[in-house]
Amino acid sequence: MNAPRFQHEAMATFWELTLPGADPAYARQAAQAAFREVDRLEGELSRFIEHSVISRANRLPPGGTLTLPPDVLACLLLAAEVSVATERAFDPAFRSLRPPELPPELPPYFLDPETHRLTSRAERLDLDLGAVGKGYALDCVADLLREWGFTTAHLNAGSSSVLAFGDESAAGAGWAAGLVDGDGTRVAVPLQDASLSGSGTDEQGEHLMDPRTGQPAAVRPRAWALAPSAAQADALSTAFFVLEEPQIREVCAAYPGIGAAWLAADGSLRGAGTLAAAVATGQRTRA
Repeated sequence: MNAPRFQHEAMATFWELTLPGADPAYARQAAQAAFREVDRLEGELSRFIEHSVISRANRLPPGGTLTLPPDVLACLLLAAEVSVATERAFDPAFRSLRPPELPPELPPYFLDPETHRLTSRAERLDLDLGAVGKGYALDCVADLLREWGFTTAHLNAGSSSVLAFGDESAAGAGWAAGLVDGDGTRVAVPLQDASLSGSGTDEQGEHLMDPRTGQPAAVRPRAWALAPSAAQADALSTAFFVLEEPQIREVCAAYPGIGAAWLAADGSLRGAGTLAAAVATGQRTRA
């Protein structure tokens, strides 16, 4: 019997939920609740919605403050953690106009977790959570589905961000996911209670920038990140697209549970951290 599957459009991409072992009517109600949550988060996190929290933050004058709802604060705090861990290879505010006196190691805004307030340090703040917001929404949807009693699910936000928990087959192998090498060969990655995200020019065009230079990133055609949460995977895949190979390996070594894979200049697939074994020995099929 096919598992109930539901689709939705939000955040400029398609969303798909697969909910095996559930009564179809109950699964549909849960999916509708999940997609309402996605729409709510888009209304807070998108810089393209005029009255979103992020849009209002971007209109703050220097020194201006804004009280953030819990989800926006949580997403920004996670983004800040990844930015520090990758030495700004991921930076959601790199397009901001910084005052000359602001030290380069400081972000152009200040977050106070206790008061939930954001204060602009920029002459013009430009926050863009596009490289982490979808992942954060996936995590929130997964939490909601668990509250509804689901013990296994597969969640997909476009073709670049996937989160799965539980086991598709009840055989302990997790859900099927994969990487694709330069020859179009698919390398299997079992996905269980984790998220896999990809960034690259083949799907997103030549728009990915190196936040440290403000110039287009041209290190490699594609990179992936495996992480416990979709928000982490989303942000890290963007960083891994930009970072050099030794830096990628350093990040994976410093943070257990993190994996990276990337296409090298010769088209070969390379891996580090929790993705190293899959790249080295994973089952390969033609994509």
